[in-house]
Amino acid sequence: MLWRNGKPLNEPGLDRGLQFGDGHFTTLTIEQGQPRWWNAHWQRLRTASERLAMGLPDETSVLSTLRQIPLRDAVVKIIITRGTGGRGYGFAAATPVNWYLSATALAPRDNTAIKAQHAELQLARSAQFAGLKTLNRLEQVMLSHERQQRGCAELLVSDTQGYLVEAVSSNLFWREENQWYTPDLSQCGISGIVREQILSAKVLGEVAQVAVAPERLLRAEQALLTNTVLGLRPLAQIGEHKLHDSTLPKALVSWWPLSDA
Repeated sequence: MLWRNGKPLNEPGLDRGLQFGDGHFTTLTIEQGQPRWWNAHWQRLRTASERLAMGLPDETSVLSTLRQIPLRDAVVKIIITRGTGGRGYGFAAATPVNWYLSATALAPRDNTAIKAQHAELQLARSAQFAGLKTLNRLEQVMLSHERQQRGCAELLVSDTQGYLVEAVSSNLFWREENQWYTPDLSQCGISGIVREQILSAKVLGEVAQVAVAPERLLRAEQALLTNTVLGLRPLAQIGEHKLHDSTLPKALVSWWPLSDA
């Protein structure tokens, strides 16, 4: 028996994604009628399902639903949960998954240089779940709240050991002289699809993945944030440190429109 807001529901049980955050997701874009970086997004879902001992929906069915979206440019979220099976935290090995798809219009991207501050809230470290976009996003929810309360354009976040990780929902790159860097994400954080594409295509050359304190950014001459939905956003200032170059690297500007051709 199940109630919502005092009204009975005709449902077999409460989805484990809602009960325990027992699931994962990816957010992609449809641009000019085509899902961008689809193979990378599907691999993200596949990897997360494997690591969480969870099933995976049929890719053909998901793609068929994507094609029904009446928007030429859209933001699409695909959520996979362990369904309604099991008792308590336990689950059966063959528990059927539920999958959900939502779509909204893709807003125009803005690559105006922004100012970022360092977040007060820190991210917990967990190598076992690092990199997985699970449904447990309370840290990001509260970071978004902190950003709003402080009136910041963006926050850069560290983990509980003091190492720089990412922005609220974007990855960070910065340049010192001729070398580009990005935080090491082996202990926590999400390696976004855009970050992975930049690294694999070597758009910025051999980017060093480093575990550093936020103070390291005082050496930065140029920096930017990457996100599938928001695109590429240059930083003009980090805390009190004004960056020498607040534009996007020409290599990235040239690569972005053609990166999924």
